[in-house]
Amino acid sequence: MCLNRLSRGFVLIAIGFTSAFGQSDLKFALNAQIASNAPPATSFSVNPQDGKPTKSVVLAIAYSLVLPGLGDVYAENFATGKYFMGADAGLWLAYGGVRVYGLWLKDDAKTLAVQSASANFDGKDDKFEVNLGNFADVLSYNDAKLRNREFTLLYDPKSSFAWQWNSDADRLHYKDLRNRGEASLKNSQFVLGALILNRVIAAFSAARSVSAYNRSVQTLGSWQLNARVLGGMLAADGIELTFSKEF
Repeated sequence: MCLNRLSRGFVLIAIGFTSAFGQSDLKFALNAQIASNAPPATSFSVNPQDGKPTKSVVLAIAYSLVLPGLGDVYAENFATGKYFMGADAGLWLAYGGVRVYGLWLKDDAKTLAVQSASANFDGKDDKFEVNLGNFADVLSYNDAKLRNREFTLLYDPKSSFAWQWNSDADRLHYKDLRNRGEASLKNSQFVLGALILNRVIAAFSAARSVSAYNRSVQTLGSWQLNARVLGGMLAADGIELTFSKEF
């Protein structure tokens, strides 16, 4: 009677464990049916889609806007992401170097003007620096403004706006240093634009990488392995294994 009750019963064993990479749970189900007239069968299936969830395109784009290439790394495409990261690092170095060089040239120009023209830059704007390089002294500057009837632009010769170059060569040297410094600072804006462009391109690349990753996860299919004891549990004559994969 005990055997008959067992022959009509079902035993279900479910085993769940987390994969070594901690991505998700692979679920194995073992079903055993003991019957007196039919050979028992045991089967389990593994679905890779349960182990690899899809990734967010929006999150990948956000990562790339903060740090180019990070979105591709998020999509497990470091082969592409490393180039965007390298480009970003190089552009930041270029931006800092160009700006430092430009400021250094302008500081040298001001030092020369103080020594050779007794110029005072305290409280002065860029227009004063330009005029300093275009005229030998403040009187020459005022004469030019009087001829053009630009009376509001006159400088007081007895104020801190007065200057007088020791030589025309010093004035031209000052003008060259200042112009090169200004050009360097303007070039840094192009580098800044390249930094922004690198982020935009990296965002598009990250979106494509995530889309490709999600497609690869969705097309993995499922695996199934079926096992059957030939001849029944009481008169076992072997085990039949059947492997299948869905595409």
